[in-house]
Amino acid sequence: MMKDAAGQILYVGKAKNLRNRVQAYFRKESKTRFQIDFLMRKTADIEYLITDNEKEALLLENTLIKKNKPRYNVFLKDDKSYASLKINSQHAFPGVFVTRHIVKDGSLYFGPYASASALRQTVDLVTKHFRLRTCSDHEFANRSRPCLEYHIGRCTAPCVGKVSQDNYAKQLEEARLFLGGQKKELIQRLKTKMKEASGNLQYEEAARLRDLIGQVEETLEKQKVVHHQGKDYDAIGFALSPTQIVFYVLMVREGVLLDRQRFVFPKPFQTHAEFLSHFVLQYYGRLLEIPFEILMPQKIEEAETLAEILRERSGHAVDLLVPKKGERAKIVKLAIQNATNFCKTKIDSFETLLKNLQTILNLSQSPRIIECVDISNLQGSDAVGSLVCFEEGKPSKNRYRKFKIRLTEGPNDYAMMYEVLLRRFRRSEEWPPPDLLLVDGGKGQLQIALKALADLGLHNQAVVAIAKAKKGEKSDKIYIPNRMNPVSFRSNAPELLYLMRIRDEAHRFGITYHRQLRAKKLTLS
Repeated sequence: MMKDAAGQILYVGKAKNLRNRVQAYFRKESKTRFQIDFLMRKTADIEYLITDNEKEALLLENTLIKKNKPRYNVFLKDDKSYASLKINSQHAFPGVFVTRHIVKDGSLYFGPYASASALRQTVDLVTKHFRLRTCSDHEFANRSRPCLEYHIGRCTAPCVGKVSQDNYAKQLEEARLFLGGQKKELIQRLKTKMKEASGNLQYEEAARLRDLIGQVEETLEKQKVVHHQGKDYDAIGFALSPTQIVFYVLMVREGVLLDRQRFVFPKPFQTHAEFLSHFVLQYYGRLLEIPFEILMPQKIEEAETLAEILRERSGHAVDLLVPKKGERAKIVKLAIQNATNFCKTKIDSFETLLKNLQTILNLSQSPRIIECVDISNLQGSDAVGSLVCFEEGKPSKNRYRKFKIRLTEGPNDYAMMYEVLLRRFRRSEEWPPPDLLLVDGGKGQLQIALKALADLGLHNQAVVAIAKAKKGEKSDKIYIPNRMNPVSFRSNAPELLYLMRIRDEAHRFGITYHRQLRAKKLTLS
């Protein structure tokens, strides 16, 4: 564990030969990797722990990374950050829910989904096709008549006895087959039920099942067939941009490409094999359902150890394979192509945006981390300051902060801004400053920000102000130091829209906190 002068853990790593590993960080060739050079300049102490074997070392490393979240380690978000679909099968009439906590409670879990929209679409398909309940257990226990979902054909109303437990269990099994991509078995079950309904003269039910078969086939036909022998496996591919690494996981079930997950991380300074090993352990360590085969683009040293850990996790053998030819090799190549395409279309365009911002705003470095400060109040009452942070184009919500104005009385936005900035940047040693500070307001707020930074001796902190467009103006204005007029942007320039997005998020965050304080005051009065 590498630590800074304050004892904070900067990086966690493992090695079979600790001496060789540490020496590698001090070799001249390592200086070509700027992240290592930056890490070593901050490292004041190195602490190590001895384990009995490689498996223990791998698990300990993963635990320490998740617990301490070192700045120079890359890790997946906590489980709570990704949503999964849950079917609480221990209930007599299981419901379909969205959850951010996966536990071994006997429930069925599908996911996690990196995209919330994909999860919402999946829940909608399940309720539409298989009519499982989505109400809470409390609502279920206290209903006396069917809800709207029953009347529009999206639930069979088990809460009021409209369906037997046996028939509901069949609905549940069909939903499970659908979510698992088991098309053949599901279609066969539905066709059998349709024939039975027709034979019993239940023509409306038979027609519903006929339509359902068509809808299911249409939904599942959209998924690409990648293996004609109906195999189940995951394929992993990755690609690198100058600053980030992108992973794609393609999930193949019964030979069909069922789903895909994308993960983007800052570019690591570990080798590709080391980082691939970390990713496999973190990603599959959070899942309850692990495929029998995981296809990878290259070999990793810890393959046998990882396979053992995943076997203990899943209860069955897990093979980590590097296919060289055939359909498996093609699907790994497809995962790599997806990752490469994302790098080119998304990350590279964002890199261009950052370079343009650096040039237009006359910044000394690329504004990868931007903090924005906004003031919210109602005629000076319940005044609050909000600070939001965007890192690599995305909100970094663990770095959001709320400030209740303490010293300023009355409607004085300048004094409030000065107070918030002093409180934030007094802690710049323990709270690293951003590449760019963005303040909400015009030239006045910019001058206040410059004064606050100067009073703290932070003359090199980059700062700009953003002012909303007045009536009749086409776009917001950006003010920079040592310039009277605002910087010129096109009204729809991506660089301006990015800064506006950050400002709007700071405003939303501040308004929410301001309303909470007002509501609390009204409640107490």
